[in-house]
Amino acid sequence: MWNISKYARWLICPALLCSLAAFGEVGEGLLWRVHSPKHPPSFLFATIHVDDRRVKALNPQVVRHFTEAKTLCLEILPDREAQVAIGQAMLLPKPHSLDDILGESLFNRLSLTLNKMGVDPVQATHLKPWAAMMVLSRPKSHGGFALDEQLYRWAEYQYKERCALETLQEQLAVFDSLQHKDQMALLTDTLDNWPLLHDMNEQLIEAYVAGDLEGIDRLSRNMQGSDHELSQRLRDALIDQRNIRMLNRMLPFLKKGRSFIAVGALHLPGEKGLLNLLREQGFVVTPAGSAPPP
Repeated sequence: MWNISKYARWLICPALLCSLAAFGEVGEGLLWRVHSPKHPPSFLFATIHVDDRRVKALNPQVVRHFTEAKTLCLEILPDREAQVAIGQAMLLPKPHSLDDILGESLFNRLSLTLNKMGVDPVQATHLKPWAAMMVLSRPKSHGGFALDEQLYRWAEYQYKERCALETLQEQLAVFDSLQHKDQMALLTDTLDNWPLLHDMNEQLIEAYVAGDLEGIDRLSRNMQGSDHELSQRLRDALIDQRNIRMLNRMLPFLKKGRSFIAVGALHLPGEKGLLNLLREQGFVVTPAGSAPPP
């Protein structure tokens, strides 16, 4: 079997489902102070799960608050064990194969596209339909770490406490629980739009570097598939339901204070986003660049 870790690394949280700043100033609009009169402040940081030097050029304020934090919380901890487990979860159980599931015509079309990404047809036969869709969707890797992994490794180096807001099984269950017809629809839709994905991913990265949470949310909604009902169900499972779970698990760390919590940018904005949910819990949530509450 080929080296799946390069795919698993990004699949932890897919970017497509998951005021201008100059290069080197990422963080404007992405970093939020979470404060309660009873507890020391913590910080909530919006990430994007890609390997891109523009994304990883964090501004000094983000780096300072990260360094001062005692605890780093991520969606899951992207260690080697998690990457191997994700890679294994992408594979069909024997004796099933993707070419049998898709049929000759669709599989040939898929394998030609995957081959351009370095996945040969034999390797492709082992993928689950949702995993093939994820591999098609992934932004180009530059051989380094995604932003979440960079933060995780910094935390290791600084001997910080590290916590996961979800289990790997909880994340993967969203995809494995999809009905066969839904996986097929997602895969077909992604294959149909594959020529446009590079430009779509670039727009997401540009919105992220600009610190434009609303723009990221808007782009994500515009990138939804042709099946509106399926897109809504996926958004509910991938964003809204997970927001509630992550909120409940970050509360103990927020009450301790001095935590740095980093989750995908799509989890922050909106009525059901973490910024609003935290305010409903009684926290004062303000952009980190503003003056701290009295």
